[in-house]
Amino acid sequence: MSPKPKLKGTNPVYEYGDQVLISHCGSMLEIEDPDGDVRALLALLDGTRTAEQITEEFRAARVNSSFVVSEALTQLDEAGVIEDATAATSLDAYQLERWKRNLGFFETYAGLSKNKYTMQERLIERRVGMMGCGGVGSHVSLDLLGLGVGDLKVLDCDKVELSNLNRQILYTESDIGERKVELAVNRLRAYHPNATITGVDQLLSSADDVYDFVSDRDFVFSLIDRPKMHIANWVNEACVRAGVPLIGGGVETQRSVMYLMVPGITGCAECWRRSSASTDRTLALRTQMADVHTGAGLGPDLAAFGCMVTAVTTLFVTEFVRYVTGIAPPLAAGRLVEIRFDDLAVREVEVWDRDPDCPVCQDVKAAL
Repeated sequence: MSPKPKLKGTNPVYEYGDQVLISHCGSMLEIEDPDGDVRALLALLDGTRTAEQITEEFRAARVNSSFVVSEALTQLDEAGVIEDATAATSLDAYQLERWKRNLGFFETYAGLSKNKYTMQERLIERRVGMMGCGGVGSHVSLDLLGLGVGDLKVLDCDKVELSNLNRQILYTESDIGERKVELAVNRLRAYHPNATITGVDQLLSSADDVYDFVSDRDFVFSLIDRPKMHIANWVNEACVRAGVPLIGGGVETQRSVMYLMVPGITGCAECWRRSSASTDRTLALRTQMADVHTGAGLGPDLAAFGCMVTAVTTLFVTEFVRYVTGIAPPLAAGRLVEIRFDDLAVREVEVWDRDPDCPVCQDVKAAL
C-alpha cells in the first residue's frame, strides 16, 4: 500500500505574511511561500491521498505553478512534520487509548517510512528484568510499565525500612518490615493489570544466580549494589553469557551515572575494568574501599537523595527507549555518562572499547 502523507497533529501550522510556520518540538520551521504553493500543498496533506494523488490534485488546481510536489514532500518528511496515515498497527482499542500520549511522542519521530505504532509495539513486546526494587527500581519499574512494557520480572531480597521512604515510592509507612518484592509486584500489577509481572525474592550470591534470573529476558536493569563490586561482575558475566543488553549505574551522592552494555557490540564491564586499570592507579584501592564501606554501612551509601534518583531514572528509561525503539542512537553504549546535582548537564566521563583479550566477552558474537 502506498503511503498517504499526513501533516502530523503534533505540528500545528501558522501563516505569517508570505511565510508558513510549522511548529515542531520547540522549534519553528519557516517556509517562504509568496505564491501560496506551500499552503495549497499542506491543505492536501490530510492522510486521504497518496503522493501521486496529491501531485495530480495540486497540478489540476495550480496549472501554472513550477512547484515540485515530490521534492516538497521529501523535504517535509526529512523535517519530521509528516507521517503515513496508513501506518499499520497490531494495537487494540485499549492499547491505543492507554498509550495514546506515548504515541503522540513517537509521532514526532515518525515519517513516511517510520511507523509510530511499531515503536510502541516494540516496548510492549519486550521482556524486561529488573534487579533491585529500591529507590531507582521503584521509579524505573513504574516508568517501564507507563511506557507499556508487557513483561516485567523484578528481584529483591530486602524488607521496607523507614529510611527507604525518601525515595522508594512503591512503599508507604504501613509497609515497614514487609518484604519488598511482594509489595512491589502487587502495586505494579495494580498500575498495569494487563502486563505479566513476576517477582523473585532472592539474595544473589553468584553469576549463576544472576544468569537464572536474566536468561529469559530481552533487556536487564541492574539496580542492586551489594556486594558492590562483586555484583557488578556477576551481572556482567551473566548478561554476556545470556546475550542480554544491560543498563547499570546508580546514584553516587552528588551524581547519577549510567552505562549500557550490549554483548558482542560494546565492551563489557570487565573490558571497562581492564581499560581503567591501565590508567587509574587508584582503581584497586577504590574497589577495596567500596566493598568495605558497603559492608560496614559507611561512606556514600548513606546518601541517597530523591531528586538524584529521579535523575538517574530519566537516564535509564530514556536510554532503554532509544535502544529498543531505534528512534535515536544510545547515549551510553560502552560509556559511563553522568548527571551532577550542580548543573544537571549530561556528560561522558569514561569510555571503553571491546578488549580482544577480555576473558568474559572475547568470544561473544553480536546477536542478530
